[in-house]
Amino acid sequence: MILRLIIFAIIAIVIYRFLGGRIAFLDRKREFQDRDSDNDFTKVAPTSECAECGTYMTEDDAIIYHKKSYCSNECLEKAQKRIR
Repeated sequence: MILRLIIFAIIAIVIYRFLGGRIAFLDRKREFQDRDSDNDFTKVAPTSECAECGTYMTEDDAIIYHKKSYCSNECLEKAQKRIR
């Protein structure tokens, strides 16, 4: 009886390894986690407001000048003219 269980376990392990360590109905949760981690829609980029016109843009697109962020060179130039 124990010998049969051991043989069954060895066969199950060999089949599991043959399938690449993945069994569809057991690894479904992992599959969804992998798919969600690749999704860019779940990531939110930090935003900032333009000091001149109030437009929101991502911090990667912002132009930083004197610790203020601007959406474009035109807004930066307007702010510089207003200061002078």
